[in-house]
Amino acid sequence: MSADQILTLSYFDQIIGPTIFYSSELIEDVVGAPDLDRILEFVEEEGPFIFAARKYQTVNHLFYVDSKFARGGKELLMISYMIKTAFFKDGITDVFKYLDSKGPILEEFAEELKELDDLSSLLHMKKRFKDGYILNYGDEKFKDAFLEIFNKYFEKLTPKYRVETPIKNRKIIKKFFIVGTPESGKKTLLKNIEFIQFLNIKSNDLAVRILEVIIENIEILNYNEESCEFGCKGFNSFDECLTHAQGIILIFKLSDKKSILDTKNMFQIIEDKFLEKELAPIPILIIGNKFDIDEDNKKEYIHSLFEIEKLKEKGRRIRYFPIKVLEEDQRVMKSLRWMIKNIL
Repeated sequence: MSADQILTLSYFDQIIGPTIFYSSELIEDVVGAPDLDRILEFVEEEGPFIFAARKYQTVNHLFYVDSKFARGGKELLMISYMIKTAFFKDGITDVFKYLDSKGPILEEFAEELKELDDLSSLLHMKKRFKDGYILNYGDEKFKDAFLEIFNKYFEKLTPKYRVETPIKNRKIIKKFFIVGTPESGKKTLLKNIEFIQFLNIKSNDLAVRILEVIIENIEILNYNEESCEFGCKGFNSFDECLTHAQGIILIFKLSDKKSILDTKNMFQIIEDKFLEKELAPIPILIIGNKFDIDEDNKKEYIHSLFEIEKLKEKGRRIRYFPIKVLEEDQRVMKSLRWMIKNIL
């Protein structure tokens, strides 16, 4: 059976922790599936939320069921609908809107599950068994009722096109590219973005929620000093890379003048190529990576060197942020909010 789309119901057992109640696929056999156990341990607030992993995008709904068996009188459950990231190559807002549209369906699903007799009592049977989904230990009447509801909502969630066919081909893939000199903090920035995304999975902030579904399309752009050209995954030429760029993040080591100047040269190469190919201008986020929290942010120098004010006067979307990338998560998020705002 294909694992392109997966629907799972899990719950938090107060003795053994997060546990799968039932899933359309064996999660342990699905390569790249998100860690649902970790999510269920981390989140407690009821409601839908989006979570992105490298191979799967997910929309989840956390809810509580009244129970006379549970401490506190409530059982914590989570519905997760997962779909392979390969489906989403059509730009950021379309992905967000698609996943967000599934939230109400998950809420309806949860409401029907709350009406099932014996659900809470069945949750407490897991401690007696070692293998298999707990659903297997319900009586036939309960299993039939549960699977009827489960399959109905799985069908509602499933796209009507063939799952083997991507939504769009690679010609319209949109990328965010990180550009910078060696040891400027490119990999640290990318890891920090992923970490921020996990810590904010329940945030209602639109920028955070959209960030959750673009991680797969953020890429460090490789630079060849000999040819003065860039290369990216999935495309054969520098021209193709830039054609698919939706935003550029420039990053340099703020204490290293050579790093700043080399990044400016890289920026000029990109700018010249955009003019040559007559490509529409895209947002440019400039990050001066501070390795010391008290380091001078060199704002006037950076604005002058990158001609930020002149570019703004021409209508360009460009902004500079001095950030200690390793530690200042809030400032990283502030800069990303600016970027996301300028692509919507």
